[in-house]
Amino acid sequence: MVTVQKKKLAVVTLGCQMNKHDSERIVGLLSGEYELTQQREEADFLVVNTCSVRDKAEQKFFSLLGRLRPLKEANKKLIIGVAGCVAQDQARAIMKRESMVDLVIGPRALENIPAMLERFRRTGEPQVDTSDAGIVDDFAINRESKISAWVSIMEGCDNYCSYCIVPYTRGAERSRSPESIAEEIRSLAEQGYREVTLLGQNVNSYGSGLSKDIDFPGLLEKVDKIDGIERIRFVTSHPKDLSVKLMEAMANLPKVAPALHLPLQSGSDKILKKMNRMYTISHYYEKVEMLSEKVTDIALTTDLIVGFPGETDEDFEATYNALKNIEFYNIFLFKYSKRRGTAAAQFSDQVSAVTASERFERITQLQKKITDKKYGKWVGEEVEILVEGRSKKERARYTGRTPQNLIVHFQSDIDYTGKIINIRIGKAGKYSLDGQVENPISRG
Repeated sequence: MVTVQKKKLAVVTLGCQMNKHDSERIVGLLSGEYELTQQREEADFLVVNTCSVRDKAEQKFFSLLGRLRPLKEANKKLIIGVAGCVAQDQARAIMKRESMVDLVIGPRALENIPAMLERFRRTGEPQVDTSDAGIVDDFAINRESKISAWVSIMEGCDNYCSYCIVPYTRGAERSRSPESIAEEIRSLAEQGYREVTLLGQNVNSYGSGLSKDIDFPGLLEKVDKIDGIERIRFVTSHPKDLSVKLMEAMANLPKVAPALHLPLQSGSDKILKKMNRMYTISHYYEKVEMLSEKVTDIALTTDLIVGFPGETDEDFEATYNALKNIEFYNIFLFKYSKRRGTAAAQFSDQVSAVTASERFERITQLQKKITDKKYGKWVGEEVEILVEGRSKKERARYTGRTPQNLIVHFQSDIDYTGKIINIRIGKAGKYSLDGQVENPISRG
């Protein structure tokens, strides 16, 4: 029997969870011909999966291309592909600016990569595909983790926040069928996966475009019934679509984790209106209060933007005060980044870089204190964690996550990877907890 040696594929992923999931799809699509390598120098095909949510991420991509140029010069047969949101938004500019790029693939055209590769090899001509291949219910995927899996439930966004380029790069909202999602998750459970994270730009609006009468809480109920899966997470939620029904699902469905990422963006009603967020700070406060009452020990995280056009000192103080009042476990903080083609890019009242940086630093210092307080409250408590494997930084230690998605490190002579065990927390670190095995009896 003749064994055909596979070619080498390298994938560099920039950006969000959706991009990480898309990269897993790319690896799966090409698994018949390519095997994954972490060494770019070995690659026969190198894909950069890009992010364009902020200018910094976009510039990071173009800088990376420059660093990849010596690889192309050293190996003329190396095929370089660009995928993701920058590919969708700037396909022509990429091909004009970077002659070393051979393939440009938009996020809704991933299924066409094998055919694009075949055409490139046959013709030697660069290939560009930013078309819409349609919603894909069944696809090959090669997952990085064997414990926790990303599961896409919908694509696109219909909200058109004034600062955001995602609706233009990922298109309109559309949902996968609940049967396809459940089938994928059952397959994951059979393979030994313990946790799934349901992905979408706005999972709260799941069900749009489907002929069946189902919403996101209804989907959670279906997934909660699948044997073998112990934890269900989801990202991202839009505050305007966070319903009481979803809060009750989080409270009552035993597998749904008490953790929610709920982007606030600003604490000022004036700025929220300019952002086209479609809620007020009082509405946000009301929903947070209801969540806290219904879901025990819920851990909230959020996104914030400082320096948005027109943001005055008063507007910023409203955001600062919202942060103090709500006390998120963690935040993802950004300086406003002008994105071509968005409504906010046309606003004339841009905030200076110096002012944005000062506000960024004030929020950062406040959140450090809040995070220390939130993590510190777990010291002395016994928590249940799903063990993910050895610590990346300290190989003699193991790492897991609590239902609240807090990272826990611990020492053990026994490998509990993939198990759910109890840990007594002894110390709170900057963004993680330390503990010791309290109850050796594990699930799984």
